[in-house]
Amino acid sequence: MVTDIQKGKSCLRPRARIIKTIGEELISNDVIAIIELVKNSYDADSKKVKITFTSPLTRGYGSIIIEDYGTGMDLKTIKTAWMEPATNFKILKRKTGKGRKILGEKGIGRFAAAKLSDQLEMITKTKDDNEVYVIFNWTDFEDSEKYLDEIDCAWQVRKPQLIKERGTTLILNKLTTDWDYEKLRELHISLSRLINPVAPVKGFEIELILPKDKKLDKISGKINSPETLGNPDYKLLGKVKKDGELNMTYFSKIKNTAEDIREDKIILKPARKPACGPFSFEFRVWNREEEYIENLAKELKTTKRDIKRDLNEAAGISVYRDNFRVLPYGEPKNDWLRLDFRRVQNPTKNLSNNQIVGYVSINLDKNPELKDQSNREGIVESQAFTDLKQCIISILNHLEIRRYKEKRDKTEKEEAEGLFTKFDLTPVIDLVSKKLPDDKEANDVVREADERIKKGVKKVQEVLARYRRLSTLGQLLDVVLHDGNNILYNVDSAFSSLQKEFDKKTVNEVKIKEDLNLIRQEIKCLSQLFKRLEPFSGRKRGRPKRVILEEAIENIFELHSYLLKKFNIGVELPKGRTKVRLDESEFEQIMLNLLQNSIYWLETTERKDRKIVVEVSRDEDMLSIIFSDNGPGIKEEHIPYIFDPYFSTKSDGVGLGLTIVGELVTEYGGILDLIDKGPLDGATFKLTFRGRI
Repeated sequence: MVTDIQKGKSCLRPRARIIKTIGEELISNDVIAIIELVKNSYDADSKKVKITFTSPLTRGYGSIIIEDYGTGMDLKTIKTAWMEPATNFKILKRKTGKGRKILGEKGIGRFAAAKLSDQLEMITKTKDDNEVYVIFNWTDFEDSEKYLDEIDCAWQVRKPQLIKERGTTLILNKLTTDWDYEKLRELHISLSRLINPVAPVKGFEIELILPKDKKLDKISGKINSPETLGNPDYKLLGKVKKDGELNMTYFSKIKNTAEDIREDKIILKPARKPACGPFSFEFRVWNREEEYIENLAKELKTTKRDIKRDLNEAAGISVYRDNFRVLPYGEPKNDWLRLDFRRVQNPTKNLSNNQIVGYVSINLDKNPELKDQSNREGIVESQAFTDLKQCIISILNHLEIRRYKEKRDKTEKEEAEGLFTKFDLTPVIDLVSKKLPDDKEANDVVREADERIKKGVKKVQEVLARYRRLSTLGQLLDVVLHDGNNILYNVDSAFSSLQKEFDKKTVNEVKIKEDLNLIRQEIKCLSQLFKRLEPFSGRKRGRPKRVILEEAIENIFELHSYLLKKFNIGVELPKGRTKVRLDESEFEQIMLNLLQNSIYWLETTERKDRKIVVEVSRDEDMLSIIFSDNGPGIKEEHIPYIFDPYFSTKSDGVGLGLTIVGELVTEYGGILDLIDKGPLDGATFKLTFRGRI
């Protein structure tokens, strides 16, 4: 056994500067550097890792001590594996003795020490062996002209002094940066999220020991998730199988219910097996309105401020691979699923990033296409990663739909109770029955009056529900943005088609004319959108024109013939010549929204005989249009909500399409209905116009 300090050279030939480069340049910040060292402790099969900060925590002073109780290393492992960049040592090992999936496969995490300090003291010991003490002065590695085998390292193999059984202790001396309260708090948050605050890793814990200070005492000690995270208003958890089959369970604290949900296929466009592989998930959601936060604070006997802080620090959807977090997903300001953008598009239904604390759990062996970027921060963009994101949004949409319906029902119930409770004649009926039990005429009159009032109240509620839509300029602007985006998308598609056509040696003049005609029609629709704002400027609306209804319908379908052919959708249109008086652009908006809805849902079906049928019928002063498809249809549970502004079952839907149709039909004295039976077995809408056209 060697008992005194010895010096030697590495047997490797890479440049010495590579050690500092990997540590300083590939690891983006100090918090991530510590996380990488914690992962090494996990790979060493340690049950616990303890991180101790010693004052003063300023640049050039202080130290960070990271202790674990894992397998430890011998001198040979340190010289031939630990010090070698990008070694395949862990890749070949694959799993630890306890069956843990190796996290540090790229051999980068060990050099995080060079990011944190100028000097590293390592004390490590394997079971039934001597203790190895090694010193690395990282400043010696800064010479870009020297190779690793030209750098002197110092080590000592000795009888156990600091480590009795086994494990590794890293003492990082002379810190390279300052550590203040905010930075230490960021570390505490990152460590709490590293091992999943929603479903913590079993058999592994982290302890953070900080200098004695009244402020630091709150974040010192064993890393645990706050109690707030165990009390969501809604929860959705489940698994996605390899073929895309989805099984999940939904919990609602608001409604106090649990519901098992099974879907044969996640909705992807086009419908196909996801390339990402199987994964599990759990999403916890909070209503952030003051009344909900206040109720939760009372329940947990804490403050609203603490509740909001806990949610803000943990908010977002994180990705965990083999139990450990993949950065930077779920970090503050890292809205990788664009949840806040979706929220802006549909603020009534969609969730924002700060309302969700969730995770997606993947396995390296079962998700081989989800590969790390070279710096181990993030997953490489690929079809598999795109599919994973689409799957998450589709799953989240299930929760958003149920949450919307519960909140809407609760609101309507409260509004109805508050507005119409005074119309209840029950006390009068009871009094007449008690005072005049034998007066049949008096009792009948009171009961008949009660029935009339109930029917009247129900009718008023229905009218209020229908005309509540688009009651503000803000919602009208949302409609303009909704249709405007559709128009811009169609114009962009036409331009792309024209560009492809002009790139060919021989152009198809017919196709060019079709694309130009589409652009012209979309510009007309855009002009009509602007006209819809004219009532707010005091200008009068134009007079409707006389058009042939069937021709107008055919024009809309011809303009979208490309998509109909692309998705193999057959159409059956009316053949008559029904003359009507209406604004053609407004009618185009009606048909366009119905057509786009049908195309979207038909695209998600695997049936080969996709079809849309439109029928027109006229009876004296009433005109009816039937619009039917053989898509998946509308689930019965969603029917009461489909005409609500912002309600949509599309994962990326704004929820204004049917609202626009209903409002335009109403302006012509008509009614929009979803009917049970139609020409096809999917969704069938009936537009009924009376008089005005």
